[in-house]
Amino acid sequence: CAPRGSEKLRRLPVKPLHPCRIRLPRLQAGFTLVELTMVLVIVALLLGGVMAMVSAQTEQRKWKDTQSQLEAARDAILGYAIANGRLPCPAKSTSAGAEVRQASGTYINDCGALNNNPAANSYDYYGGVIAGVTYGLLPAVTLGYQPVDSQGFALDAWGNRIRYALSSTFSVSSPNTTNFTNASTLKTSGVSFLPNDLVVCASSTGILPGNSPPSCGGTANSVTNQTTVVAILYSPGKNGTSSITVAQTDEAANENRTATNDAVFVSHTPAPVGATGGEFDDQVLWITVGTLYSKLIAAGVLP
Repeated sequence: CAPRGSEKLRRLPVKPLHPCRIRLPRLQAGFTLVELTMVLVIVALLLGGVMAMVSAQTEQRKWKDTQSQLEAARDAILGYAIANGRLPCPAKSTSAGAEVRQASGTYINDCGALNNNPAANSYDYYGGVIAGVTYGLLPAVTLGYQPVDSQGFALDAWGNRIRYALSSTFSVSSPNTTNFTNASTLKTSGVSFLPNDLVVCASSTGILPGNSPPSCGGTANSVTNQTTVVAILYSPGKNGTSSITVAQTDEAANENRTATNDAVFVSHTPAPVGATGGEFDDQVLWITVGTLYSKLIAAGVLP
């Protein structure tokens, strides 16, 4: 017997049950490998452009900083001349940043070796690399110049040692003294003596080696003549000195590694690899005899 009310239960409508529909999120279409490659290439190009611009700005800043440092070195040399009545001798890589000057001997007050004629040891004045020793460096310790490296040598913005070349002869012969590094001779001679050796050329093309006095090979290649320059300062630039190749004849003339064309230096605008005379980024500055004498006269050192 069915329980009471069961008939009513059987009469109730029964709704069919449906499983719940689970809505999954629609998957997004991704980048293809080609699209990703193109994006990476574009990003690389943008970064390369930015890095090139930053590098160019950095190099330009270092160029300007080096120029300022050369000018400061020039001012320090002229200040030293006013205080001491003479120009300082160059330093060499074994002198700990001090000038190398002979205080006694036959050739008193010469730069370089004892009892040695300055004409025989031209690298003591003009620079060069002889037997592993680098000559013609700025005597930063003698001048009190900064910045310097751990050994006391003046540095440019690239971290290279600043070079310094000095006139060793003058137009009136006086074999036992060097006019510009001897205070008494300089004071006695007044402004009657002129340098007769250092020259600055527009390129190494046409330079005549071993000439006395040195020559640029003609007026078209001459920036200065032999009676103008008493001292030269220069930076070997970003590429330094260790990377100089046979093709870089303009920079090699300044480096004087084999003491060839000692008193001849080259100065012109920067040039890239492959240019005539090779890559060139040296920065050259010189002190004229007129500038030196005018400073000494103004300070009362010379009459």
